[in-house]
Amino acid sequence: MIVTLLLDYDWEKFLPFTWTRPTWDLRIGIFTFLERISKLYGNVFGYTHRKELRGLFSSFPENKHDGETILLLPTIYFKKYPNFRKEKDTLFLDASGKPFGAYLKKFRVFDVRNPDNWDGDVEKLEEVILLQTPWEFLDYIHDQIIKDHQISGKKSFKPYKGVAMISTPDIFIDTSVTIETGVILDASKGSIFIDSGAVIRANSYIEGPAYIGRSSVVQPMTRILGNVAIGPVSKVGGEITNSIIWGYSNKQHDGFMGHTIVAEWVNIGAGTNFSNLKNTYGKIKAFYYPEKKEVDTGRQFLGAMVGPHAKIGINTAVNSGTVMGAFTFAIADRIVSGFVPDFSWIDGSEVPLEKALEIAERMMSRRDFSITDIYADLIKHIKEESKKYVVAGASGSSGKKSRKTKKKTVRSKK
Repeated sequence: MIVTLLLDYDWEKFLPFTWTRPTWDLRIGIFTFLERISKLYGNVFGYTHRKELRGLFSSFPENKHDGETILLLPTIYFKKYPNFRKEKDTLFLDASGKPFGAYLKKFRVFDVRNPDNWDGDVEKLEEVILLQTPWEFLDYIHDQIIKDHQISGKKSFKPYKGVAMISTPDIFIDTSVTIETGVILDASKGSIFIDSGAVIRANSYIEGPAYIGRSSVVQPMTRILGNVAIGPVSKVGGEITNSIIWGYSNKQHDGFMGHTIVAEWVNIGAGTNFSNLKNTYGKIKAFYYPEKKEVDTGRQFLGAMVGPHAKIGINTAVNSGTVMGAFTFAIADRIVSGFVPDFSWIDGSEVPLEKALEIAERMMSRRDFSITDIYADLIKHIKEESKKYVVAGASGSSGKKSRKTKKKTVRSKK
């Protein structure tokens, strides 16, 4: 038996999203990386060396298998699906020459990014692209949703009275989905996949490629304008394009979101807008955790990276290239820019651990989740570990009104 392990070594490159999950549990299209690679190759397991995640995610035990093994960094995009099984030990390089995996005759786990003293074969696979930053995910939403739809093998749907469907062979609607009158589903540019228990409210327009996750709600008159993946149990509204919402998050009111990634347990207030283009039409910079500074993304279009448990108040403007860390809070009617460090308000003041836990418990309980001791320990770990990424002068706030004094006074009374 051959076993494929998806390794979590590249997790820092995908912060803030990987604070609360391994890289193999991230999503671009319909599936997470683990789900997709499992469907393609079978016998696939996640492996993380991070102790703080092992109680929350199953990690393959190192003493369970001693035979043929494939090791992969999971954040890969397949142009085509290669055969990873070889005659002898082989190190795999992606199209640009970066190591991303290995085939081994005998089981062992090692960091494939740094294959010191490797004495086996080396093979470059032009059909594989190893992703290096979270914003690269945005480049592959279109193709990945289409490919994932093909992998799923699902195409059927039931007719809905008063619902217009264009290019029906590229539409899948689970039988448990509710779609109200006046909805338009246009799959002429790519697949539309609506998962079990989802609700599409009246007069919404969905252009493919688009994925609407399990038990998610698309509010009335929503415009989803292609290249959008909405994870499970989320509520969305307004106008959304070229974006990913991983799950259990809310953006259910009017407002524009483009070229943005939103983690889990995020709430975005009514009237919030995400800029994805500078007025100068120039390239956009964004904070990159491994380098602890803003880097040139080389992109003309980029919205925001919004980390887990972030909260954004009503009528907020989020500038191009904004990165909001985990447990960050944007005050209503303000402009958010640059890097908002984990566990902070946009005025730069710190969010106490007790307050972060309290707010997380309130939101998660609304979805019938509770904070276990293991999850609370993870939040404590993030609080401490994230301190090394705090950059002098980083606070993502500006605006017509200053509410710093008022906010500090409220917190001091508590």
